[in-house]
Amino acid sequence: MVEILVAGALLVAVSACFSQLLKAAIGYVNTTEANARSLYQARSEMERLRSLPFDSLPSAAQAGTAITPVADDLYLIQSGGLYTLRSRYL
Repeated sequence: MVEILVAGALLVAVSACFSQLLKAAIGYVNTTEANARSLYQARSEMERLRSLPFDSLPSAAQAGTAITPVADDLYLIQSGGLYTLRSRYL
């Protein structure tokens, strides 16, 4: 009888540890998916801005995108954690 109680207690302890590991893994997967989605959106915005003429960049920024003039012929573009420089001559 004691052996059955010990085995049952071990089963409960292992199940509790496994459930905590599973919960942590699901949290990491959800975080990774959210990061991948935001990175994809930022890359899409960067590609959209890359296709526009240099002079139209300041008025073309969407929400979450910052376009800062660095010099007369250079802009710093920030979108979702991605940074790039855009020159008039490229």
